[in-house]
Amino acid sequence: MSSMLSPEWFESAAPVLAALSPAGDTSATVQYAVSSSPDGKVIFHAVIEGGVVTEFAVGKVTDPDVVVSCNYDAFTGVLDGTTTADAAFMDGSFKVEGDHKAWLIDLRDVRAAVFGALAALD
Repeated sequence: MSSMLSPEWFESAAPVLAALSPAGDTSATVQYAVSSSPDGKVIFHAVIEGGVVTEFAVGKVTDPDVVVSCNYDAFTGVLDGTTTADAAFMDGSFKVEGDHKAWLIDLRDVRAAVFGALAALD
């Protein structure tokens, strides 16, 4: 498996996420900025339509609904189960800008499915 947050990792992750069953019916665009990764700062986004990730790729998007900033250790901690995205938000490891309700409530099931699928890639 390619290293986490590498271009190859995104290429392998996108079809896995698109194949997940819908997790609710929420639609939103979430942009992530992960600092201190082995490749430096990595910015990527996920487009969720009807509870399904329809796009997962490196790069910024125009007008994301939510922007999540964290460091690499916080991101990998969520993926390896050391913590949860909710706990990371509460302790300040995940800084959320934009639609907090979408991130905290509306996307909770989508986040759980996505982070679980991403964890399984390793």
